[in-house]
Amino acid sequence: MKKLQMAAILVGGFVGPFTGQALAVVLPEFADTFNISVGQAALTITAYLLPFASTMLISGRLTRKVHPHKVVRAAYIATLPLALLLLITPSWELFLIAYALIGVANAFTTPVLQIMLRELVPPNALGKALGTYAAMQSLGMLSAPLVAGLSSVISWRLTFLVTALASLFVLIARLPVVPPPSASKQNILGKVQWLPTIIHMASGFIVGAGIIGTGFMTSLHVGDQFNFDAATRGLVVMCGGLAAFFASRKIGDMADKFGVRAVLIVSALIGTVALGILPIAPWAILVAVLWALSVAAAQGIQATVNLAVIGSPGGSSLLSTVQAFRFFGSAAAPVVFLPIYLGIGSAAFWVSALALFFVAVAQWLNPQRLKL
Repeated sequence: MKKLQMAAILVGGFVGPFTGQALAVVLPEFADTFNISVGQAALTITAYLLPFASTMLISGRLTRKVHPHKVVRAAYIATLPLALLLLITPSWELFLIAYALIGVANAFTTPVLQIMLRELVPPNALGKALGTYAAMQSLGMLSAPLVAGLSSVISWRLTFLVTALASLFVLIARLPVVPPPSASKQNILGKVQWLPTIIHMASGFIVGAGIIGTGFMTSLHVGDQFNFDAATRGLVVMCGGLAAFFASRKIGDMADKFGVRAVLIVSALIGTVALGILPIAPWAILVAVLWALSVAAAQGIQATVNLAVIGSPGGSSLLSTVQAFRFFGSAAAPVVFLPIYLGIGSAAFWVSALALFFVAVAQWLNPQRLKL
């Protein structure tokens, strides 16, 4: 595989999460632009994530017999003009529609690109390859707040120029040709293991709602606690992205060596402890470190869940469905956690910590027989 084509796969992993979190730390500025409330501004994030996650429930099955590179190309052909529209749209309603449509398009890139990696990488190196892909997802998801915070000095809209340029790069670089998932020699035969699959869905939802989707809550916390501006809030949230970026490849490598279950459970326990301490941390730098550990733990959970699913019967079709629950969680986070935060303040992080502990217990009891 050519290096440029591999880069296109990794950029594809970056652009969707980046776009979905582009508004996380500029909700007040976004609200001012369209003369709406901060609550309505928070719903804009949901407008991207909910259609994205809903479409992911079926995108894996819809594309089973189609060449993956054609699916991804079509998705980015749609994304490019929509991203440019977000730069200039004058109304909140039109912004919502364009943003939601980008979410639908991205539902056909995130899982499909991972299926492509399964075809292109030897099985004994798949954990590291998916970890690298996950690192780019993390970098996209949690670098968006920093880029948006810096862009807000001129205009928060400039953030979406990154989405447009990344989409253009993927289209120019051209993805490698691999067989449709239904014709793959990597498919594992057997009956779908539904109880383990449900546990993985629940784990993904909790990670999305309790960590990945609460970047806005971390931003609000450091803003209230330390009186930080948008750019500095973005820098704190960005620490999570950097931690996940550097840790994800190593997480995948450890899963190859020590097993998926062990890495998954340890990641959940690390996230539990970090989120439990974060709201009472007295220094901003300690908050940033704890947030970084939380996001790295979330990436450890999601990466190992992906490995468990892709290595199970029906994995190529189930992967997008299971991953959808992470994004359902992220979509629900502003709706669920903003009222909790407004009601009890930073103690809302303890709700997330308790949910992460549930993930550790559930995965410990998970009966799945992993074939990786």
